[in-house]
Formats: sequence, C-alpha cells, structure tokens
Amino acid sequence: MLKNFFKIALRNLFRQKTFSLLNLMGLSLGIACVLLLALHVKEELSYDKNFSKHDRIYRMEWDDWSKSSPPLAAAMQAYFPEIAATARFSQAGNSVFYTNDGKKNSGLGYFADSSAPKIFDFKTVAGDPVAALSEPGAIVLTRSMARRFFGDKDPVGQPLTADDQYKVFVKAVIEDLPANTHLHFDYLMSMTTFSKYINPGGMNSKGWMFGWTYVLLNHPEDVQKLRAKLQAFYLNYRNDITDKTRAQTQAALFRARPITDIHLHSNLIQEMGPNSSIVYIYIFIGIGALILLIACINFVNLFTTQTLKRLKEVAVRKVLGAPRSQLIAQFLGEAFILAISSAILAIFLYDLALPFYNNLTGRQVTVIELLKPSNLLLLLSIVAVTGILSGVFPALFISGFQPASTLKGNKLPGSPAALLRKGLVVFQFIAAGFLIISTVLVYKQMMLFHNKQLGFDKDQVAIIRYYGDLKKKLQTNPDLIKTEFLSNPNILSVAQTSNIIGDDLSVEYVVPSNVDPNKQYSNVRVYRVDENYLPTLNIELKEGRNFSRDFHDSVAFILNESAAKALGSNKPLATGTMMTNHDAGNQRGPIVGIVKDFHFASLHSQIEPLVLEYRPQWTGNLFVKMRAGTTAQSIAFLRDKVAQLTPNELFICDFLDSRIANLYKKEDNMSTILRILAAFSILISCLGLFGLAAYAAEVRTREIGIRKVIGASTAGLVRLLTVDFMIPVLVGNVLSWPLAWWALHTWLQEFTYRIDIGWTAFALSLVLTAVIALMTVGFRCWQAARANPVKSLRAE
Repeated sequence: MLKNFFKIALRNLFRQKTFSLLNLMGLSLGIACVLLLALHVKEELSYDKNFSKHDRIYRMEWDDWSKSSPPLAAAMQAYFPEIAATARFSQAGNSVFYTNDGKKNSGLGYFADSSAPKIFDFKTVAGDPVAALSEPGAIVLTRSMARRFFGDKDPVGQPLTADDQYKVFVKAVIEDLPANTHLHFDYLMSMTTFSKYINPGGMNSKGWMFGWTYVLLNHPEDVQKLRAKLQAFYLNYRNDITDKTRAQTQAALFRARPITDIHLHSNLIQEMGPNSSIVYIYIFIGIGALILLIACINFVNLFTTQTLKRLKEVAVRKVLGAPRSQLIAQFLGEAFILAISSAILAIFLYDLALPFYNNLTGRQVTVIELLKPSNLLLLLSIVAVTGILSGVFPALFISGFQPASTLKGNKLPGSPAALLRKGLVVFQFIAAGFLIISTVLVYKQMMLFHNKQLGFDKDQVAIIRYYGDLKKKLQTNPDLIKTEFLSNPNILSVAQTSNIIGDDLSVEYVVPSNVDPNKQYSNVRVYRVDENYLPTLNIELKEGRNFSRDFHDSVAFILNESAAKALGSNKPLATGTMMTNHDAGNQRGPIVGIVKDFHFASLHSQIEPLVLEYRPQWTGNLFVKMRAGTTAQSIAFLRDKVAQLTPNELFICDFLDSRIANLYKKEDNMSTILRILAAFSILISCLGLFGLAAYAAEVRTREIGIRKVIGASTAGLVRLLTVDFMIPVLVGNVLSWPLAWWALHTWLQEFTYRIDIGWTAFALSLVLTAVIALMTVGFRCWQAARANPVKSLRAE
C-alpha cells in the first residue's frame, strides 16, 4: 500500500511539473530562511550555558552599572552562607606582549581572582591556572594566544613583557572559550598583580566601580534567599553613606543577574563587550514564522488548485471503498514528500548563504554543524511543521468531497476553496507588506545614525594606540613626535586623548571647588586630552578658549554645554570657575572653555555631561587627521615613522569613522537581514501568485477563447484576469499598515534620536507590492490572452 501511495504521489508531482517546481522553490526558500534564523536564535539563546555551573552563577550589578567595587566580593562571601565562591574580573586592556626572542602580539585580557577557573570550569591545557592567579607577576594564556607566541613549545615558565613596561611569567594555559559567552579574553593576570599598580587603599574603595563581581551559589534554589537579603546586605556594606534615604534608594538598585541573561538582557554601563538584545530574538522568531507561513500558504494554494483536478480520482476511489483516512494519508504523504524534498534543497541554499551569514555575524558556522543531534532535531521539526501546515488542509478539504456531486461535474471557480485562496493571498501580502515597511523604516533609521551631524568631524581621522617607548617619548617630548608626523603634508594635525569617541566611559566626581551645599552633584564623564584635541576634531568652542601651553595650563578643564548646566546651581558654570576632580588626586584648575554639545557616545542615548581635562600624560591614543584621498599613503607613512622612532613597538591603528559605525552594528545587521527576508517574502508570494494565475488561466481557457472570438482585446482580457488577483494583494498590503506602524513605533522608542515614521514607507510598500504582483500575474495573463482562440475553444 505504501509503495502504491509513493508511486501515485511521484506520478502526480511529475505530471504537474510547473506547479511542483513552484511549490518546491517556495518551500525550499522558506525552509532555508527559517533554518538560518532558527539556528541563529538557538545560538543566541545558548550564551554562557556551556559553563557546567551556569545555573548557579550570578553577576552583581547596581543601578545602570555592570561593574562593582573591589571589596564587594569578600563582603558578600562573609555575609551570605548561600554563596560557595566569588570571583572578580578587572579590565587589563588590549596589551602588547613581547617574548625574549622579539615576537610581539596584542591581546585582550583581565585581572582575575584565583577562584575564577573553578567557578567557570576553564579547561586546563598546561600548568595550574588556580595557582597562577594566586601569584603576583603570573599570567594565564588561552591556547590560541600561547600558540601565537610559542608555537608548539611548552609556554609554562616563559617570560613575557607587557606593554614594554613590566615582565610576567606564563604559569598556565587554558582552552579558548567558546564563541557563545560574554567572557572573551586572550589572557588572565592575577588580581594581586593588579593591586600593585593602583593607589594605596584603592582595593578597599566601596565607591570605585573597578570590575565585574560574580558569585557562585551552593544550589540553584538559593537565589531566592540571596535576593531576599540583598537590600539588608547593601545597607550594611555601604554604612559609609550617612543619608539613610539615599542609602535605601541605592540598596533597592542592587541586584544579582544570572549569567545566562547577560547577553540578551543586559546593556549596562561598561559591559565586558557589546551584547545583543532579546528584542531582536523576538523579531527574528516573528520574521521566521512569517516566512514559513508565506511558504506554507503558497503550498496550500497551489496544492489545492492542483488536487481539485483530481476530484474524479477521489470520487472513484471512494466509490470503490477507500476510507477517508486513506485519502488523507495519500495527500498528506504527497505534502511530506514535497516538504522533505524542499528541506534537502534548503540545505544546499543554507550552505550557499553561510559565507554571507558568517561575514555578517563574525562567526565561523559550517554546514557540518547541521549534523549535531540538536540541529538535526530542529531541521526535522521544521520539516514536520511545514508538512503539517501545508498538507492538512488540502488533505481534509479534498477528501471531504461527496463522490456523487463530484462525478456530475467539477465546481472549480465557485467552490469555497476559491474564497479561501483569496484569504490566504491577503495574509501573504499582509506579511510581505509588513516586512517591506519595516525594511524601509529600519533603513531610514540607520541612515539617521550614519549621516547625522555629530558636532565633530569624524572623517579621515586615524587612531594610533601608543604604549611603551612611544608613550615615554610622547610624555617627555610630545612636540618631537608630533613634528615628525606633521613633516608629511598629508598629515594635518595630531592630538592626544585618553578615550576614543564611542567608548563606554566611566564617571568621575568633578565639581566646582566651591560646592553648593544645597545641590546634589552627579558624576560626569571625563576625557583626558591635549591642546590639539578640539582643532583636530573641529569641535566648536561656545565660550572661552582652548587649552594652551602659552597660558601655562597644567590643570584645566573644558566642559560641554550639558556639563555646564548640570554642575551649575542657578545658571550654567562659566569660564574661570575653579573645578576639582576628586577621583583623580583632587586635581584643581579653572574652566577655560565651554564647547557646544557633541555626540561622544552613540545616538541611542542623549548627550551627557562631559568634562575635558587637560592632562596629556594620562592619554594613550593619538588622533591623526589626514588629508582626504591620502589614507593609504598616510597610514604607510605613519607605520614607517613609528617603526623608525620605536623599532620594537607594534603599530596598532584604527579609524574613528569605523569605530563610530560599529556602535550601530546590531541595527545595521538587522537592517540587512530585513532587506533580504523582505525580498524573499515577495519572491515566495509572487511564486504563489504566478501559480494561481496559471491555474486561473487554465480553468478559464474556453472563456478567454470565446471573449476573443467576440472581439475582446488582449489588454481587456489581461485586465479582466489580473483584477481578481490585484484586489487581495492590495487589501493585504493596506491591512499590514497598522501592524507595521505599531511594531516600528515600539522599536523606535529605544532611540533618543529617531526618524518620523511618516507615510512614504507605506506608499512605497503599496506601489512596490502592486508593481511586482502586477508584473508576475500580468505576464501569465498576457500569455493566456495572446493564445489562439481556436486552440482555446478546443481545450475543454
């Protein structure tokens, strides 16, 4: 019986090659899109679940800060019996290391407690990472970092020089961490090493957000007990806060976050790295569902139209005693054969799309990963859902016809199936219209991000990180280095800065020296810069002057407009006001200028108060302004000049406009994905329209012949045939408008600076949909209208 079902199914599929091919193309495109989106979502949801204790590890956070203070870990360990261990990480930065034989390379790393390897189950390759992180001057390398320096040699015991300043010894090597974790590093150094390089008493400061604190609970259920006592602990811990109301407010903001929530639910100040958002997961799930539904609707429409031609076959089989269940199994089987065939083709399409996906996400996914049991199960689930969604209705619909009425004559155009098909086409174009509108508006928001005037000139600015000998030379004789650079006419200016625009800055307590006792001052963002910073970036001074050695500036400040307002009492601070930075050795100096507000962070948030402090000796980056059109020559010159001045230094260069563009990488990626999926949704929908138009032309062949004989024009026949299709297409597009407006309006609320939704995206969606649908349907209808009426009249 099964063999017979299979033979009949294949015979019917090959008999109707055009419709089978349309179904195969639509379903395979839909499955390929859904497979790629599903595997991406699966990867995003798996972050930090590779750690065996992930259900017991929490990161401590306060207010908008992902970081916490140095003594917090020990205080929590002593207070909470539910805590088995704690671990702290503090940023060591992107350091450059040298071997004794002259090899040099950079890597991102952290200072960490010796408890970290056990909490996070770092896999040991060589040495003892726990012991290593207990020693001063010890470093733990990842396997890839160790291979970069030492190849296949045993690295344990080997010395490395960090930033050409201090020596450390490799004491252990661990395996590289997987890509799906918020922890990314090339090396770890001991926290005792860190304590040697900070001010005395710094490790006891409760107000310094120095790094990230993690706690490991004894049991997963202990988190409820922990959270119940957090406020009481915080009040005890911050007993230095005399204002009880303020202490209570701060205690309510202290919380523990599961590490598995960090990647998708946390975008706090100074995260370890850029995180994604659960919003985008919901968007991708929704888009995947829409694409799959569009493909399944295509299948239902085309499969139903073709099975209507088999009504007499169904009737005969019923008369001969075939039960309805057997007919349902037959048509469901045919649907599953197509779904399985489409899945096989979808795997090839998935493989073709992987290079683009890897380039977009920075991952290294291969088609072999589909062979993982969990991924195979996901693929089988998609095939099963597709087969059921596509096959159930046609199977139930066709098998439900009465043999007597069927054998008397077909009820094709007037059957309830025709109304259902139109309804499904409406739904398809609701989905397609939604995706088109979303694509247009997301693209417009991206253009706002990339084209908005930021208040400074970001173009043609190279960023050179300096350290070691180059830093020493800049500190002792800054004019010498800058003069060397400026000897090239293509180098227009050179400035020093501690931070790069777009960096996630810390905050400091910078206030007027004569504080207002009735005002509560907030911490502000601080850049350390030199006198060339403002002219290099073309930042406009609103009041006062720039930093200048002619005025013997040793400690001086320039504020942006927001800082002047925030730190003033009844009116903005003016030039000449003395300021004190209490978080930088109580440095005291005057405000020498006020600059207009400029966007030193991303456009996701409003411009915050910013203080520029004149302290070139605390900087670590050069901004080099180059003449337009000379980028390649200028970078080559700078590389050679750095090599000439400091032969042992590694040339580390980036571009300011690239760094700023990276602030919107998540949104750019989503915009790209939306454009592709919107195109696929239109393509799949139009495949279905083409099939339905072909079916309508086939059913109305004799009618078309008669109309032509009595004088109907080709244009009139095309108009007659297309109007039935264009109405549901246009209705579906218009119905998508309120849904698209609501979704995009909600998404845009995430941004401080956002576009107006307007009406153009909706009009463009309507016109684009109408034109594409008209071209698709019109072509097939034109073919039917041009057919010889004699042949048409003989067709039935």
